[in-house]
Amino acid sequence: MVGTAGQFLELAKAAQSKQDLRLVLLSLISSLVKDMDSPRFYDNLRTDIGVYEEIFGTFCEKILQIFIQGDILDCVFLYLAFIAPENRASNDRFLPFIRSAQKLLDSNPSQEEAIMLAELGAIARVLANPACQNLSFFKHISQEIQIKNPIYTDNKPKKLAKLDSVDSGEYCDDDGVAFFLSNIIQTNIESSSGMGVARAAEFLIEFFSIPYIGFSYIKSCVNRALSQASHPITTRNICNWQLHILWNAKNLFNNREWLCLYPVWREQFYAALEQVAQALRDIDDSTDMPPALAQWLDLALYLQFFIYHICGNSFSKQEQWKEFNAEISQYATPIYAEFAAKFLPHLPKPSLSTNKRKIIGILRDRIVENSPFKVEYSLIKNLLANPEFTQHYEIKIYCMSLIEKSENNPQAIAKLAQLGVETIDIGLGFNKAGFYNSHLQKALALREIMLKDEVAMLISPNNGYGISDFLLASRCARVQVFWTHGNFVYDISGIDARLTHICNNQKHITHSGFSFYGIPVQMDRSFYNPQVPQEIITNARACYVDSSAKQPVYLFGVIGRLVKIDSLVYLRSICAILEQNPHWSFLACGLGNEGEIKQKISQINPQLLPRFFFSGYVDSAVYGHILDFWADSFPMEQGESRIEYVAKGRGLSLRYYTMSAKELESTFAHQLDETRGIIEAIIDECGCANSGGEKVDSRGENSVVLHNALESTFFSDFASYKECVLKFVRETSAFSETEYVEKATHIMRLCELDPSEYARKIAIQSVIHAMNSEIKAQLGVEYFLDFAKEHL
Repeated sequence: MVGTAGQFLELAKAAQSKQDLRLVLLSLISSLVKDMDSPRFYDNLRTDIGVYEEIFGTFCEKILQIFIQGDILDCVFLYLAFIAPENRASNDRFLPFIRSAQKLLDSNPSQEEAIMLAELGAIARVLANPACQNLSFFKHISQEIQIKNPIYTDNKPKKLAKLDSVDSGEYCDDDGVAFFLSNIIQTNIESSSGMGVARAAEFLIEFFSIPYIGFSYIKSCVNRALSQASHPITTRNICNWQLHILWNAKNLFNNREWLCLYPVWREQFYAALEQVAQALRDIDDSTDMPPALAQWLDLALYLQFFIYHICGNSFSKQEQWKEFNAEISQYATPIYAEFAAKFLPHLPKPSLSTNKRKIIGILRDRIVENSPFKVEYSLIKNLLANPEFTQHYEIKIYCMSLIEKSENNPQAIAKLAQLGVETIDIGLGFNKAGFYNSHLQKALALREIMLKDEVAMLISPNNGYGISDFLLASRCARVQVFWTHGNFVYDISGIDARLTHICNNQKHITHSGFSFYGIPVQMDRSFYNPQVPQEIITNARACYVDSSAKQPVYLFGVIGRLVKIDSLVYLRSICAILEQNPHWSFLACGLGNEGEIKQKISQINPQLLPRFFFSGYVDSAVYGHILDFWADSFPMEQGESRIEYVAKGRGLSLRYYTMSAKELESTFAHQLDETRGIIEAIIDECGCANSGGEKVDSRGENSVVLHNALESTFFSDFASYKECVLKFVRETSAFSETEYVEKATHIMRLCELDPSEYARKIAIQSVIHAMNSEIKAQLGVEYFLDFAKEHL
C-alpha cells in the first residue's frame, strides 16, 4: 500500500478497526522512510504539513475510542511519534490512561502485564503530548535542523539530520518512544510468558533500523532505565536488550557511537564492584560466601564481558585498549584477587611425579573458526607433530563458552578432537540458563577443573573478559601467559609472560613497551587455501560484476571487520583510486558500521557510492578468489585475512606503513639476515629435486612453489632471494596517502593491461609467502619448546 499524504488521510478516516489503523500507519511510515534519503524530504513534508496534522488527529480520535472501550494497542502505534505535529496542543483526554498505566506499573505487575502497560503509557504519551516527541519529523522542520549534502549547492535542498539532534540528550518522560524503551529494557529478555517480549523486540529492531536515529536518544533511555534498576537482574536485563536486540538493529549494528555509552556502563561496573568490595570489608573470618556478594560479583563479571564485547568491536587504536585496561581490568582484578584469597583454595604445589606430562591449558572465549582459532589450531597441530613436545607436554582447551557472543561450533571442536586435544566446555551445563548464565559460577568451575588437572601453564588469548581476568587474578596455574592477537597493552597482575605470533619470525619482540616471546605460526593449509569449486567462485563474483560485459570490471578490497576501513584517510585514498581507475569497484567484506562508512564516502565523493559494495559476512575461502587486488586498510591494518588472501595467489597486496621506506627496508633486511641459515637450507633442499620428485612432494606445496621459483630464476641463492624480497617490498609498500594511490593505480593498470606481468608479480609474492611459511614451520615449534622449557 503506497500513496500520497492525502490518500493516507482518506485511508485513516475509513479505517474501521485497530487492525485497519495498524496497516495504514505501517504503510505511511514505510512510504516516509523510503523518501528519507531524498534531498527534498523536508520540502515535501512542509508542503503536506496540514494533511499530516489531520492524519495524526484522525488517529488520536480513533485510538481514544479504542482505549475508552477497554481495548489495547501494540507498540507499532509508536510510529505515530514520527508524524507528531510540533505545534499541536496537549490532549488531556489521554492523561487518565497515562496515570493508570503508571500506577499499575508501580504495583509490581507480571512481565506480560508490564509490557502491555508500557505500550499503553507510551502510546498515550505520544497522543497526549505531540510537541514532546523528539523523533518527530516536524520538530526538525520547526527547529530547522538539517545537514548539508555535498551533492547540492547551498541554495538547494539539504539532507535529513539525526532525528534526536533537536534534543539535549536528556530523558523526557512525555516522549512516548523514550518511555517505552526505558521500560521495556528492564524486562527479562527470555521470558516465556506471552508474546510481549517477542513483539517488542521485533518492533525495536525495525524501529532502530530507520536511519538518522542517533545515539543520544538511546543513551538517555538507558540512563533512565539504569537509574531505576535496584537489583542485579534488572541491570542484566538492560544489558541483554542492548546486546541482543538493539545491537542487531541495522542502524545500530556495530556502530562506533555505542562508545558514547561507555561512561554509563563503567559507572554501573564500578557500582557493582563497590558492592563486592564493601561486602568483602564487612566479612569476618567466616568462609561462607554471602548470597548478595555472589550476586554483585556475578554482575561485575558479566558487565566486564558486556563492556569488553561492545567496546572491543569498535576499538581501533592501542590507546583505546590501554584506557580500557586501566579503567576496567586493572580496576577490577585487585578485587577479584581479594575475593579469591578469602573464599577459594590456593594453588596447590605441583605433583612430584617426573614422568607425568605437563598440561598446557589454553583459555578460549568460545570455539568458533575465527582468526584467533585458526592461528591457535595451527600452532597446536604443529606442536603435536613434534615428538619432543608430545613426550613432555599435553594441551587442553578450557572454554568459557560465552553464549552471549555465539554458540560453540561443533565442527571446530571436532577438529581439535581429531588432533587428540580435549576441550572442556563449561557451557554444557551453565548455558542452559541462556543469556542469564552465571559468569561467576563459570569462573569458579573452570578454576576448580584447572586446579584438579594441575595445569602447569595457562595461556590466555583474552584481554579483558571478566571470567578470564578473574582466573588470572586468582591464579589457576604456576605459569600464566598472555597471548596477544593484536592488543599489545593488556597488563594485569597474574601475567607472568607474553606471547605473540605477530613477531616477523623474531624470537623476542617489543610492542608498545612490553616484551613478547615471538612464536611464528605456519598456518594450516585447510584455512588458507582450501579447495573451492570454481562454480562457487564464479557465482560469488557474478554478484558484483558482469563477466559478459565488453569492458571487464575488476574488484579490489579487503575482508575483515568493517571498523578497520572506517577511516577517513583510508576511504579518501580508496575514492581517489576509484576516480583514477574507472573499471574497478571496491568490495568491503565483513560486518560492522556500514552506515557510518557510507556517510564518510558521501562526504568525499557521493558519486562513487555505487562502486562500493558491502557484502556482509562472507566465506573468505571463496571471496579470497574474487578480489583481483587487496588494498590493505590503514591506519588499522588487516591481519590474518590479508595473509590468507596472499596464500591463494589471486592478486597482489598493497600495504601502508607509518615508518619511512628506509626504515622498512632495513627491518626486512635484518629479518632476512637473522634467518639466513634456514633460508639457505630451504633453497638447497628445494633445489635438489625436480617439480615431480619425491623429495619436493614430501615437503608439500610450499616446496613445489619454491622449486618452481628456482626454475624460473626468481632467485638462486640467499643474496638473490634477499634482493627479490626487498624489491617486491618496495613495489607493494606505501608511506603516504599520495604514494598509496599511485602504487595502487600502478598495480591495477598492470592487472588490466599486462596480465602476464601481473601474474609474474603474484608468483613472486607466492614465493615469498611460501618461504616465510617454511621458516615459520621450523621456528614456531623450536621457539615454543624453548619458551616452555624456560618457564616450566
